[in-house]
Amino acid sequence: MRRRDVPVLLGESGGFDLRWVMDQERGALSDLVRRNYAFTAEAAASDIVYMGHEFVLETGERLLYIEEWC
Repeated sequence: MRRRDVPVLLGESGGFDLRWVMDQERGALSDLVRRNYAFTAEAAASDIVYMGHEFVLETGERLLYIEEWC
């Protein structure tokens, strides 16, 4: 998420509300995802957890999709 050349798509509400993450939001979202990533050994810091998926085209272009689960 810290690479500005990789677009980040956030799927809020379990992926039903999609929106592109703006550059100024990336740092805060990265911290939230790190603290509340789904399926980690440590308990999440909130009721909202995140799951990330990276998609890569044959050309090398990338997309990072972050889904928010409540």
